[in-house]
Amino acid sequence: MSCSNCGPNGLCQDCINGNAGCGNCNPCTACPENTVNCETLPSAIDNFTQQFFGKIERTVIDGKIAWILPCDLNVGLEGNPRGDDESLACYFLRLFREGIIGQLGPKGDTGAQGTNGRNAYTVITSAFDAPTAENPNSQFTVIPSPVISVGQTVFVSTLGWLVITDIFEGSTVFTTLIELIPGSAAVITPGQLVLPTGPRGLSIKGDTGDQGAKGDQGEQGVLGATGAPGATGPTGPAGAAATNSNGTVTGGTTDFTLTTINQKIDFGTNDFDLTLPTAGTYLVLFQFGGLNNSGTSRTWTFKLRNQTTSTDIPNSEQINVVPENIVTSRFQYFSVFAIVTISTDGEIIEARGETADATATQKIDFATAKSIFIKLQ
Repeated sequence: MSCSNCGPNGLCQDCINGNAGCGNCNPCTACPENTVNCETLPSAIDNFTQQFFGKIERTVIDGKIAWILPCDLNVGLEGNPRGDDESLACYFLRLFREGIIGQLGPKGDTGAQGTNGRNAYTVITSAFDAPTAENPNSQFTVIPSPVISVGQTVFVSTLGWLVITDIFEGSTVFTTLIELIPGSAAVITPGQLVLPTGPRGLSIKGDTGDQGAKGDQGEQGVLGATGAPGATGPTGPAGAAATNSNGTVTGGTTDFTLTTINQKIDFGTNDFDLTLPTAGTYLVLFQFGGLNNSGTSRTWTFKLRNQTTSTDIPNSEQINVVPENIVTSRFQYFSVFAIVTISTDGEIIEARGETADATATQKIDFATAKSIFIKLQ
């Protein structure tokens, strides 16, 4: 009771004493006029409700009066919902104990673009005979790359799976054969990719079980109705354009004779040059065979040149000394390669050669000539 001066049976003491204006004052009957010393229970509950909750709305649900509280107290805070049938006192106590979960802040600015990653492969730069089960060891040179290491299993295109046993100065790789692919090449040419892979899985096949007895043929079931076509899914995002490309050019129909003048190696009908399709960085490789039938020692010099910009390719010059009196006629293979960066599409790279002495026959063989490029980035 909120009456500070109450007598027996809930009556206000002022009323019992016969004070005017009080009348029959009890918790269930409103006084004709509430006073500070004489407030009925309905007045006290209304004051408490207004002060604690504020303005509330009342509705009837299943024959019962229900209060709709202000400030979304019925559902609680966003991110901290009030449980079903959870009293306000228990809800507040849980918030005090567990803490209030903060709201999601605004989306931050997009971070700066990361640097380009490294290629997950390397490229062979020397030709070698493919290993066999009888002779499983081999060695070859590659473009130095951190993606390969000793003990790693690699896959070589046109060959198969190898394990790296040693790497010398980052570019000479020693391997042991694990497994050849069907129809593998007998000679692995420069330009083949070397891809790191996991170790080969074991091929384990269990014993074949006994064949069971043939069961009786069941009756044919009723043909089911054709289902409705499913909805067409959304178009996926466009894939990223690949940055790598490659190409191969073979020689023409006429051998080329070396002279003491440095000039383009030309086989006639088919140009031996490479046209690089788009701006970027490439591995460029020219491979050919040469015949010296004089039995005299001389120096052959080869290099690469950008025909479009009329500039020599740095670090592409190769000097080869043909030994004296090894055989009367000596045929040997040469490889000239370099990393080439171009700034415009369609720049042309050519191979050039010269000899220190133009006597006797010194020819570059068109039939064994091949040039290739692989775009690195």
